[in-house]
Amino acid sequence: MTSGSLDQYLLQEDAQKFMGAFLAEHKKWLQRKPGGKQCDLSRLDLQGINLKNALLARAVLVGVHLQNATLEGADFSESDMFGAKLQGANLRRAKLKRTILRGVNLKNADLSHADLEDADFRGGLVLGESPEESLGMEQSDLSECLMDFARGQRAKFSNVDLSGASLREANLKGAELFGSDLSNVDLTGANLEDADLSDTRLTNAKLERTILKGARLANSMVSEDALARAEIDSDALGEINNLKLSIDLDTTGDFKSLPPELRTALAQHFEWLQSNGVRGSRAIIKSMSLRKLKLRRQNLTGVALYSCDLSDADLSFANLVLADLEKCNLMNANLAGALMFGTSLKGAFMSGADLSNAHVGAMPIFGADGKRTGKVRKTDMSTANLKDVKFEGVDMDGIVK
Repeated sequence: MTSGSLDQYLLQEDAQKFMGAFLAEHKKWLQRKPGGKQCDLSRLDLQGINLKNALLARAVLVGVHLQNATLEGADFSESDMFGAKLQGANLRRAKLKRTILRGVNLKNADLSHADLEDADFRGGLVLGESPEESLGMEQSDLSECLMDFARGQRAKFSNVDLSGASLREANLKGAELFGSDLSNVDLTGANLEDADLSDTRLTNAKLERTILKGARLANSMVSEDALARAEIDSDALGEINNLKLSIDLDTTGDFKSLPPELRTALAQHFEWLQSNGVRGSRAIIKSMSLRKLKLRRQNLTGVALYSCDLSDADLSFANLVLADLEKCNLMNANLAGALMFGTSLKGAFMSGADLSNAHVGAMPIFGADGKRTGKVRKTDMSTANLKDVKFEGVDMDGIVK
């Protein structure tokens, strides 16, 4: 029996009855027994189906519709669930170890006590000829998700919408959460040791007894009151934006030697960032020589540096989210580990630049009120000269080329 024949049964609205045969064939396939066949349920509509404790490890479920399905205790380990629709699904105690869950919609799903170790929840979108044929989401939606006591060591949640989710007592040690929306999330008692929380929105997050030892928190947005309740390394506090300026224009490194025009523009820019656009103004600099400038780990969110010379500049681990570096000369520049969600590098000359482990991908756009506009912007390197650029550790799928 094949997934094609399942379509016929679905037309008879009898999918539940015949799933047993598919699961039996898949079990034989996993055991390498005669008559086995890998289960492929891609794009099928299985809303509300009961697959409690089902064995679907290494199955193909690309774009499957499992809204409000009962999947408690099911084993999806190492399965491909790219673009799956799982809104409201019951995944309590489900096994999702090393599962591909890119571009999924898990809004209001129950993942409590689930095994999410090394799972990949990053965004992913494959465009079809029409919106109905497109697959996945640029930003995976895990908002209002219940993930209490989940085990998600080293899971990839970068640039994911986790707003309003509950992760009480969850184990997210070493997880990647950079650029994610964690506003109103409950992380009470959660273990985020060595996790990457850089550039996250932790507005109104509950951090009671949250373990943040060794966590990277560069440019994250979080209140002092919330941090006071967490277990955190003292040296990590200096990385946090905390709604304050991350650069002291009077004392920080090369800022003393910057051209007066740039110093003034950045001062206005940081006030603009801090006030969500109410005060100050965005820094827009054109055709300025900034060669060998040292801006390591600095917050340059939204800065516009059109056609500037940044050759040999040190921008490693800098926050360049939504920055415009169009037609800049970045020859041999150091951008290793930089946050580059939504950064525009159209037409830039980047020969020999180091982008090792830079964080790229789509960035949701927020309005002055702090709410989502529904728009996103991708890391754009179209028409850029990428000769000899170092891309080790970079998710190339997150770049428009």
